Amino acid sequence: MKTILVLCDFSDTSFVAAKYAVSLAHQLGTSRLILYHSYEFIPGATDIPVSELINFNEESTKSLNTLKNNLEPFADEKIIIETSTDERSLLEAVLSIVHQEHAELVIMGISGKSQLQQILVGGNTVMIAKECPVPLLIVPKEAKFENIRRVLFACDLKEVSTSTPVNTLKTFIHTLSAKLIIINVEHNNQYSAADALTQQAALHQLWDSEGAEYHYIDHEDTAKGIMEFADKNDIQLVVTIPKKYGFFENLFHRSMTQKLAFHTHIPLLLLAEST
Repeated sequence: MKTILVLCDFSDTSFVAAKYAVSLAHQLGTSRLILYHSYEFIPGATDIPVSELINFNEESTKSLNTLKNNLEPFADEKIIIETSTDERSLLEAVLSIVHQEHAELVIMGISGKSQLQQILVGGNTVMIAKECPVPLLIVPKEAKFENIRRVLFACDLKEVSTSTPVNTLKTFIHTLSAKLIIINVEHNNQYSAADALTQQAALHQLWDSEGAEYHYIDHEDTAKGIMEFADKNDIQLVVTIPKKYGFFENLFHRSMTQKLAFHTHIPLLLLAEST
């Protein structure tokens, strides 16, 4: 994983995410971090003077360079930190930079100000995760980097064989040299016995070769069940797939996102559903 894109808004939370990115880069063997800031304007505001555009660019560039200087003491000489800023929308910029710079991971803080706060809290997080062709790592404001040894993959029991991005997750696990733990949380037997057995068999077929652990938990609150398990089982990273049919719809509902973001220290890695 040679290049990581880090989205910045210059908040304290953004700095936490960027600092986390530097530490993760060491474990992943990453050689390049790109710090990006969007000073996107309100749609339709086409009469902004060129002088103001230049000022926004200069201020953003100055702030990014300050952030870079603050991060460099935490990075060794093998990691190159670059900066980039412009007025594109955050999603447009992510798609473009990932493609042009071959970024293999995008990292962003879970809270902040201006555009990032609007992007992260609510359904737009799911939209970016679905549009982004590479994994999206969301770093909570209380996160402190800990070498990733145990990864929790939270999944449902629907379309397991066709919807799981197996190669992406395997590559991530292998690069981290981490243990994979798989959890399914449901309540009151939401799946029929026959469907559950079929999907569990498919899950084992995908992951038994990786030496994965499996846990099937009953909990009335899916997100709370996942995070309680993570806290009790020495998990450093939670991975999930925001699927189109809505298993994690409640997970990324505005109130649930805040619940996860502001009450856990564990980063969330979102993988796009396999198609």
